[in-house]
Amino acid sequence: MVVTDGYGRADGAHAMAALLDRGAAPDAVFAYNDLIAIGAMRTLAERGLSVPGDIAVVGFDDIEEARYGAVSLTTVSPDKEAIARLAVDSLVAQLRDGTPPTGPRRPRPGHRLAVRESAPARPGGPR
Repeated sequence: MVVTDGYGRADGAHAMAALLDRGAAPDAVFAYNDLIAIGAMRTLAERGLSVPGDIAVVGFDDIEEARYGAVSLTTVSPDKEAIARLAVDSLVAQLRDGTPPTGPRRPRPGHRLAVRESAPARPGGPR
């Protein structure tokens, strides 16, 4: 595991370099978001490693850029419409009731795995 200071491409590139410089040889990398995953894939290419041949890469967000790289990114695609709906419903309830929620909420909007080139589906694996 490598912790990044930020959430962008450069952070992912530096984190992947740090992981490789430690001598780590993972089969796969799961990044906090798609931008970090894209930066990690750049470092892998610069080091002569193949995605997904040497290391599979998966991100989280399903940003548009994930579909159009030299190697398209497999990513967890959250239900952004449901997230927005939950946020608006929560705000409306707070405005209506005049008080913030009394405790933590644990909404669970849906998601799906968008399988692309960076981590293709394997026989018998999830789709």
